[in-house]
Parts: sequence; structure tokens; C-alpha cells
Amino acid sequence: MDCRQELVQIVEKSGAPSAWGVKHCYRVYYLSKELSSHLTLDDEVLYTAAMLHDTGKYPVYALKNVDHALRSKGVTANLLQQMMFPPDKIPIVLDAVENHMYYSEPGRSDEAVYLREADILDNLGNIGLMRLFSLIGHDELIQTPEDAIERARLFAEALPDKVSTKAGKRLAVKRREETLRFLAGLKRQSSEYAWL
Repeated sequence: MDCRQELVQIVEKSGAPSAWGVKHCYRVYYLSKELSSHLTLDDEVLYTAAMLHDTGKYPVYALKNVDHALRSKGVTANLLQQMMFPPDKIPIVLDAVENHMYYSEPGRSDEAVYLREADILDNLGNIGLMRLFSLIGHDELIQTPEDAIERARLFAEALPDKVSTKAGKRLAVKRREETLRFLAGLKRQSSEYAWL
């Protein structure tokens, strides 16, 4: 089995909800590549970081009261050593994993910067909305449709300012508008959310 298949299997066997699972990892990977198309990134580093960036949040690896980005870094370090991953690339992957969250400063490498951008952008627009609503009742912060709506509103307001590259900023504006259009329509069609 090649390394990429092994990474996919790790995510598939982790108990990850679909909002954070393999398809999220693929979207983050491909969007990172799209946003950085003017650069030459290390594809092995980028793919590995994209596949493992949320492992610390998955049921098999999560630890209560431990930030999932830090936990993901520890899990990733162990997994990559077991997989005989190139040792000189491990610190770059770990930096990208540790700094992928919107509340973190971007990591030092281009791979880390674009992974973070793509992960932030996957929380906005139509795909971000789908992810939020799929988590109702499965995430401690999103127990009701109203919680998902409030989180979508917060993301639409805050996340575009967390994106730092030109390509990321352009896409953040578009996805923010998608989110706000959806929320306005939902509000109109549900008597200001009363009928949800």
C-alpha cells in the first residue's frame, strides 16, 4: 500500500464525522493547490498535512481539553515516524498541522500558509454551510439549527479577515457572500428562523 492510501485509511478508520473526514481533507488539499498554483509546493508535504491536520479531533485520537491542532501535531509526528516518512519533511508537515486553525498565525512554509487558507475557506460558502448543518447534534457547540446559523454568521464575519493571500482573499469574499445570501433566504423563508 502506498503512503497516500495509508493516510486515507487512517482518516477513514478514525471515526471522523463526514464534516472533518476524508472529503474535507481532499477539499483542503486541492484548494491549497489551486490557491498556490503560481508556486511550486512540496506535494508530499501538502498532501500529508492536508490528510492529517484534523486527526486530533477524531474520536480515535482526541483527548479531552486538548486543542485539536496541538493533538493533531502529536498524532501526526507518531504516525509519520511509523510510516518511515522522509525525516527532513516531518518538521514542515508538523508546522502546517499545528498552525492550520484560523486562530493561529500562519506557519513558516508556503505549504503551511496555503493549508491554513484552504481550511479556513472550507468553513465558508455553500460547503461550509453544509458542514455546519451536518454537525447539528454531533458537536458540542452546534446542538440546534440556531447554533449552526449563529456559527455561520460568525464565520462569515470573522474568517475572511483571517485569510492572508490575494487568491484566498478573493475566494473568501465570494464565499462570505454565498453564506450571507443563504442566511438571508433562510431567515425570509422561516419567519425569521421561527419555523426551523
